[in-house]
Amino acid sequence: MKPAVYLILFLFTNIAFTQELNPLDVYAIKALESNNDYRNQNANLFVQNNNIVKIMQIGNYNATDVSIISNKSNVVLNQIGNDNYINMYKKAPEINQSVVQSGNNNMVSDFSLYSSGAINMSINQRGDNLTIFNNGSNSISEGMRITQTGNSGTIYIFNH
Repeated sequence: MKPAVYLILFLFTNIAFTQELNPLDVYAIKALESNNDYRNQNANLFVQNNNIVKIMQIGNYNATDVSIISNKSNVVLNQIGNDNYINMYKKAPEINQSVVQSGNNNMVSDFSLYSSGAINMSINQRGDNLTIFNNGSNSISEGMRITQTGNSGTIYIFNH
């Protein structure tokens, strides 16, 4: 026989032998599948019971500094554009907040001293050269929604 025929025969023999599973392999596959199910359940519990901060930045030279101290939080920060900056520090038992910046050269500084209640708020900026400073939280700011559109605007909010 020619060398090419030997090579094809050899490859076919390996393929034929590798398609057979013995009982130990089946047991190992089932063990790995159950381990993956266990990991998925733990991951779902982790997501439900812990702090989550999601940051999405599309553009150039965007920056974000975030420090969240909370038992339970769900914070979403989105920046679409260039040279946008968010600097946030929160400390509360529960935090649910979203910040969306669309445009260029926008800034949000959202600083809260310790709050005994939950913080629920949203900040939206659409335009260029917009700035929002939100300091503190209280019962008046609960559920607050801040929306700023246009160009070259500044909002200062002091909650104490």
